[in-house]
Amino acid sequence: METEHTPTPLSLWERGGGEGLPGRIRALHQRLTATLFAPVDPSSLVAYRVVFGLLMLVAVARFFAYGWIHEHYLAPKVLFPYAGLEWIRPWPGVGMYIHFALMGLGALGITLGVAYRASALTFLLTFTYSHLIDKTYYLNHYYFISLAGLLLVALPLDMKGRSHVPAWWLWLMRAQVGLVYFFGGVAKLKSDWLIHAQPMKIWLAASTDLPVLGRLFEQQWAPQAFSIIGAVFDLCVVPALLWKRTRWLAYAAVVGFHVITRMLFPIGMFPWLMMAGALLFFPPDWPRRLASWLRREPVKNHEPESPALPSRNSWLGPALAVTFLGVQFLLPLRHLLYPGDVMWTEEGYRFSWNVMLMEKDGMAEFRVSEPATGKRWVVSPSQHLSPYQVKMMATQPDMLLTFAHYLEHHFAEQGHPGVEVRVDAFASLNGRPRQRLVDPKVNLARVGPWDSVHGWVLPFREVAPP
Repeated sequence: METEHTPTPLSLWERGGGEGLPGRIRALHQRLTATLFAPVDPSSLVAYRVVFGLLMLVAVARFFAYGWIHEHYLAPKVLFPYAGLEWIRPWPGVGMYIHFALMGLGALGITLGVAYRASALTFLLTFTYSHLIDKTYYLNHYYFISLAGLLLVALPLDMKGRSHVPAWWLWLMRAQVGLVYFFGGVAKLKSDWLIHAQPMKIWLAASTDLPVLGRLFEQQWAPQAFSIIGAVFDLCVVPALLWKRTRWLAYAAVVGFHVITRMLFPIGMFPWLMMAGALLFFPPDWPRRLASWLRREPVKNHEPESPALPSRNSWLGPALAVTFLGVQFLLPLRHLLYPGDVMWTEEGYRFSWNVMLMEKDGMAEFRVSEPATGKRWVVSPSQHLSPYQVKMMATQPDMLLTFAHYLEHHFAEQGHPGVEVRVDAFASLNGRPRQRLVDPKVNLARVGPWDSVHGWVLPFREVAPP
């Protein structure tokens, strides 16, 4: 005679039902699987790929047209490499021109989908290499391009006729865009930005000659209003893009915000990249619907094929994606581990989405001495650096340190080994009076690139900006 079978916790776990913790975990696992591996139309990802490739083609063309390849990589006598990446150097001769030509071919392949994965990898490697050569030219959107390029290498867009991709790919790309806005907004939650409206006062005062907007910038309330709007926009735009009812309004705000910032600041391709990225928050089939509307055809229902039940190996992709995003979430917070004001020391400032957050200017003069002979020299950085390098180095402690080490080697080659290098450096932060940046008594030739800046960068004296 058959007896009634009482379900065990294991059988409940296997079936995903029943009460108790195992059942609830199983149900959560099933919902998570259904969400992450749901098949979605790849059209929006393909559209982003095409626009990204086109923008990168324009960026490469600008380097050729404006002579930036020679100006940035071939003309400088001194480069400012990242610590540990000193081996990344410009190619000799015409090598950098060939390098950028390969970058352009990679961008073209991304746009057309030709040899897609090889093209994306070529672009990623050439672009990232070129922008790790000299930190003088660091920009947040260069960092974003490398991250987006890495994701495009991995995206499953290399198969023609693919009817769907797992939803987690789309959410990964959305998260990449969202992190920029989120940390850009968090970084603005400082008294300089919200209370003193700096550096917005400086920027708007320099832009009063713009048509139409120039008169607005002259108003006393304008810097404060623009500062608050900027912080609110960065913090709220992603939730607004995610919510269907506010999505179109949010995208209009994205376009307006980035058009205005493009008018105010020479920030290259960043506004267009963010406008393209915001389109990822629309339904994934929007390009297909747009194409049908332009051709005046009825929208065809695009039913994705039913995906196979994901295996354990299928979870490797989402796990790597979470790790990828987790590292990016922690990097902008690393400055909390260091004492001092991050905008003054700039320790942990790069790769942290500190977008348009400060205005610094300064001056630096180096004093070189030879203890063995008592000889002394005063060195002006302009004797060795381009004007832009001088400007950027004067306010960034790690660049001052790099130049001090360069002078040590330069004087050794001139027959003066063992010289000591000190610097008189003064900087102004967000319109404040200049104050001394570096301890003039410290021999920077004996400070290592990995040493903390707090042994030789002087503390920031807090004074309210004008």
